Amino acid sequence: MTTLTGYKSTILTLCLLSAWVLGHAQENEKPCLPVRDIPPSQMAFQAGEKLTIIASYQWGVVNTDVGTVSLDISRSDSSEIPLFIARGRIQTARFFNAFFRVDDYYESRFNQTNLRPTYFMRDIHEGKYTIQNYYNYNRDYSINARIIRKDGSVQDTLLPGRICTFDFITLFYFLRNLEFSNMNPGDVYPISFAIDEEIFELYLRYDGKDEIRVQGLGTFRCLKFSAQTVAGVVFDGKEDLRFWISDDKNRVPLFIESPVVVGRVTGRLGSYENLRFPLTSKIK
Repeated sequence: MTTLTGYKSTILTLCLLSAWVLGHAQENEKPCLPVRDIPPSQMAFQAGEKLTIIASYQWGVVNTDVGTVSLDISRSDSSEIPLFIARGRIQTARFFNAFFRVDDYYESRFNQTNLRPTYFMRDIHEGKYTIQNYYNYNRDYSINARIIRKDGSVQDTLLPGRICTFDFITLFYFLRNLEFSNMNPGDVYPISFAIDEEIFELYLRYDGKDEIRVQGLGTFRCLKFSAQTVAGVVFDGKEDLRFWISDDKNRVPLFIESPVVVGRVTGRLGSYENLRFPLTSKIK
């Protein structure tokens, strides 16, 4: 069994679950995300968008920035299916590299119309821990997964995905484009994502509208959500991760916080470039 271990998982989970989910259970089936074709004019992001999330750790009087998550997206029209290509990088700040160095790379390719993934890879380097994932998504939604571990062992497996099963990177962009006009505070919606050799079925809860001040950027109108966490080395699975996204057409993550086994981890939007729409949620 796989748990989301290491500092990497804390930051990436905080970043990539900065979104919301709408879904309705079908009779005798697990709830599933509503996958739909999205008109280009309604897409919440565009090629060229770049986001940086600054991760901090808090424990008692300790409150310090420890690393960054960077995300950028481009497009490729050369294949049979026009694709978005999203890349993510997680790195600890230089000072912390002497204690525990993190340098992780993620890449995902997904359909430009319905945002369904076609390919995903992650290359993880966290202290002495390393692992690689390579996913190829099939037409029947199953996933050909190859997992390569530090000892050189290779595991090839077929994961039984569904139409709404995503990887972390694709999930982040997909969720920013879901319809939310009918959401009410307290509504709970499912998410499904694959990592290593497992598929996780979790939930997100909409907690209503809010305002939040982001250090270095200002105050924003936002939508607040909570997410179930995965119990393991980092999360205890008893408390929810909370996050705030911009209440405008961009739906970008503004602030994320979660208790961990020792202390608390937060993430705040540090910088952004080439947003699709004006950031009208900023009020001062």
